Amino acid sequence: QVDVLLFDAFSAHCLANTVEPMRAANSFAGRSAYAWRFLTLDGEPAVSSSGMQVAAHGKLADCHGDLLIAMPSYDFLRHATPATSRALRSAAGRYEALAGFDTGAWLLAGAGLLNGHRATIHWEELGRFAEEFPAIETERARRVIDGNRITCSGALAAFDLMLELIGARLGQALRLEVAALFM
Repeated sequence: QVDVLLFDAFSAHCLANTVEPMRAANSFAGRSAYAWRFLTLDGEPAVSSSGMQVAAHGKLADCHGDLLIAMPSYDFLRHATPATSRALRSAAGRYEALAGFDTGAWLLAGAGLLNGHRATIHWEELGRFAEEFPAIETERARRVIDGNRITCSGALAAFDLMLELIGARLGQALRLEVAALFM
């Protein structure tokens, strides 16, 4: 179960690059290897930076799963609130792994969930991120997997990261089939 926590001004490109590889993996596997939901803090729809509205399947507080991906993208500082931090800290006990895609690492870091971990963020924010969160080993990388914490730098990196996770779970042959589909 992969849940994507959306915030207003999320990147539709990043969302598609996260979900479409899982959909394709399910198709090639001939079974539901992945299930996903779109969540918000309040269960209300989220509107992307391009104006696309996505209905939430539920509220974060009501859900649990294998992987939670925080995806605020643009305007992320507006979402870096004490309420967001509390919600993410609570969710950390209900998910096996936490991820921050694009600028999602900022929200995880603000909640103290990346302390002592290696992480990356969208490269436009890398310097400010490193200054704001010195307890995190910041890396200029497309993606960083450090135990049960995953971060990636943006939409294209999200696609590559999802391919990597699919390959690790379902095998490299299936990963290559998914990659070829999106050429």
